Amino acid sequence: MKVSVIIPVHNGSAYLVETLESVFAQTCAPHEIIAVDDGSSDSSPQLLASFGDRVKIVRQPNQGVAAARNAGLAHASGDLISFLDQDDLWPRDRTRVMVEALRAQPDAQVAAGLVEMLYQRAERTTDVDLSCAHREYLVGSICVRAGLFAALGPFHTGIGYADDTDFMIRRLETNTKTLYLPEVTLIYRVHAGNTSIDNSVSQYHLMAALRERLKRRRGGNEDKLRHPGP
Repeated sequence: MKVSVIIPVHNGSAYLVETLESVFAQTCAPHEIIAVDDGSSDSSPQLLASFGDRVKIVRQPNQGVAAARNAGLAHASGDLISFLDQDDLWPRDRTRVMVEALRAQPDAQVAAGLVEMLYQRAERTTDVDLSCAHREYLVGSICVRAGLFAALGPFHTGIGYADDTDFMIRRLETNTKTLYLPEVTLIYRVHAGNTSIDNSVSQYHLMAALRERLKRRRGGNEDKLRHPGP
């Protein structure tokens, strides 16, 4: 089974090299690594270019992380799709474990592993849950059969950083079979530059995704789901 890895990049030079190295170090090498440069103004384009043909680079004006993920999907040719944010990491066996799980259960569309939180902020805060748990709304922790996007549609580009939560809710709505693995499949870095994991911001994103669910329940959002936009 071929795995396409999609990495949205926007001014990610501080963490990008380590992130890519964690993909290169996989014991089961991916079929392709697609980095979508979403209008970076730092040294990210040069860093990506330095990896040569190991990384397929897609460039676009800044449109947000959901649009970058969708651009990566448009260029992906693998049977399975994995996503990784520019500042997170994968354990070495991550891809192998997920491929083997999905190969063993052909009716499962998604494999979801545990998320390990790596706290790197200068000051501790009680606003972040640091427990190791399944957090399938963090798409870096899941592996998805490519055909699921044809069935559910791409990521929603009109709800900010709630696109991954919205994708999770759509899977739940359609009873998409998901395998919950006991292994860690994502190391999520909690640092000064990210806020999406903070409780107040997470609640805001959850509410945005829940509003979309309510629209779907009312039957007025089908076309927007198939063609997400601002």
